[in-house]
Amino acid sequence: MMIEDLEPAGEGDWVVEPGDSIVSIAVRSGHAPDTIWNDPANAALKETRKDPEILLPGDRVTVMPLRPKSLSCATGKRHVFRRAGVPAMFTVVMEDETGEPFAGKRYELEIEGRILSGQTDDAGRIACPIPPASTAGTLRVWIEEPGFPDPLERQLVLSSLYPVQHPLGLQQRLFNLGFYSGPIDGKLSDQTQAAALAFAAAQEIAVTDDNVDAMLAKLVEVHKS
Repeated sequence: MMIEDLEPAGEGDWVVEPGDSIVSIAVRSGHAPDTIWNDPANAALKETRKDPEILLPGDRVTVMPLRPKSLSCATGKRHVFRRAGVPAMFTVVMEDETGEPFAGKRYELEIEGRILSGQTDDAGRIACPIPPASTAGTLRVWIEEPGFPDPLERQLVLSSLYPVQHPLGLQQRLFNLGFYSGPIDGKLSDQTQAAALAFAAAQEIAVTDDNVDAMLAKLVEVHKS
């Protein structure tokens, strides 16, 4: 299985390090994520990566200087200011193998010792606010249907995603979908390739060196990113 070599994108002064995303860069620089991502100076980076949570170490991001902003407030009253982009949102969609959503299912999301709970919506979606610096978590969903454990439990990698063409990006997505349980080390190991082939078989895709792109595109589609 051939995975292409990727070149860094972008022309800014901020050099992306492992684990960086536009959200984490925004938190460290004091900006809102959209302010950085939608800056015309980052247009080439945005066109290449498509998603602000998908960056490659070595990518370069333009981070503009902070501009002071003043607001008028009435004296003698309590005022609450909330920083844009904080907290970050964790979003996942629960579906069966045919793409039918698991709607109305009870879930628990454990992040940094805190448990967030609720029910999936009509589209099977879970959306929870989490600290931007979170790197891992545990998701439990009570499917309550034949063939599924109760709860269905998944360990989650919450750091930024690598592009799917990179071995790390491949491992991250396969791990999150439950096809891969090995180390996320960026090595295209036999275990990684076996997990990719298992995913392809589940999607009825015959993988050859000439159609790896079709499998990777399907992986992004199923993973939703």
